[in-house]
Amino acid sequence: MRVLCLSNLYPNEQNPLRGSFVKAQVSSLAQLGSQVKVVSPVPAAPAPLRFLVKKWRGYAGVPAVVDEGQVEVFHPRYLLLPRNLFFEYSGWFYYHGTRKLIEALRGVWPFDLIHAHTVLPDGYAGMIFSRVFKKPLIITIHGRDLQDTVTRSVRHRKIILEALHSAGVVVNVSQKLAEACRRYLGEHGKIKVVGNGFNPDELYRGYSPLREKYRERKIILSVGSLRKTKGHDLTLRAFKAVKEQFNQVVLLIIGGGEERENLLNLARELGIGEAVEIIAPLPHNTVMEYMSVCDLFVLPSWSEGFGIVYLEAMAHGKPVIGVKGQGISDVIRSGVNGLLVEPADQGDLASAIFALLKDGGFAGELGARARDTVLREYTWTCSARKLISIYRSLQAGSDACV
Repeated sequence: MRVLCLSNLYPNEQNPLRGSFVKAQVSSLAQLGSQVKVVSPVPAAPAPLRFLVKKWRGYAGVPAVVDEGQVEVFHPRYLLLPRNLFFEYSGWFYYHGTRKLIEALRGVWPFDLIHAHTVLPDGYAGMIFSRVFKKPLIITIHGRDLQDTVTRSVRHRKIILEALHSAGVVVNVSQKLAEACRRYLGEHGKIKVVGNGFNPDELYRGYSPLREKYRERKIILSVGSLRKTKGHDLTLRAFKAVKEQFNQVVLLIIGGGEERENLLNLARELGIGEAVEIIAPLPHNTVMEYMSVCDLFVLPSWSEGFGIVYLEAMAHGKPVIGVKGQGISDVIRSGVNGLLVEPADQGDLASAIFALLKDGGFAGELGARARDTVLREYTWTCSARKLISIYRSLQAGSDACV
């Protein structure tokens, strides 16, 4: 089966971590026998922006084609305005920027279906290509593309719903997102859930000097972009309460974003600055090293489509604390393979952290079950197998209509 993947979320030289989850899924599809080509356009970089803004200068350097072995990735250019101006029309710009490439690709590599990641811009452009080439369309919703964008304006909502209605299947990465999708599309059989995954080869298995660095201190780890919805401020406030009971403990937060200075100031105001480290974004293998040495992982995000970082910590056998009602609720059974706390509840979060630090046996049991859950049910291979089944069903239905 030949799958044309449309995804502006895909690693490139400008941003090697962008959309790494899409790349992981595509790689697993290829390993299981699907033929996949990826079209991942990057913003066109006109001369003024190319010279004045570092990010846009980086876009100009992204190669047009990258051969990843089993997967070929194309990076055509399309119009995307700074600060997401006129973002509601980005799907149309995307279509015009990729049209010639995809028409040429279709001539030498006739694909069977189109799989677009995110509704806008990829899904909307995919809708147009689906109509032009009369090929079935799958759209995967990852979270913010539905949760945030659909509420920006009436125009955004209309465009997103048009794309979703046109898709043969709408894949959501969690039940939470599927429920949100049903609020817009109704109870529809085309709404499916295929969770994200973890690659067991990424487990950090070697010796880490980090344990020596922190010596006898317990390590609480959090990984996530520094924005308000991730709940890092809540983690700091809960940590203050925990620190009053456990002196030998440190909180490490890995991530970058607009809230960095606010979080550093909050840590100082709470009197815990010496026990908190906010670490700039790190290479993925280094993050895995931190996962391997931490004692527990916490991320009280209240707007999380899924959250692969939870899986990564669980795969390393660590007890994990997430939030009830978020995407990770599909994976964590509270008290069995992790803990779930109430949204934005500082006291509940502090109690959960306290319980894991106080009872090492309980924490160890949760971590062991967490690892078993992820390696049994949430690898990228598991995710790819579910997608291939959806592809086959969709293609069979499409062929029957010809």
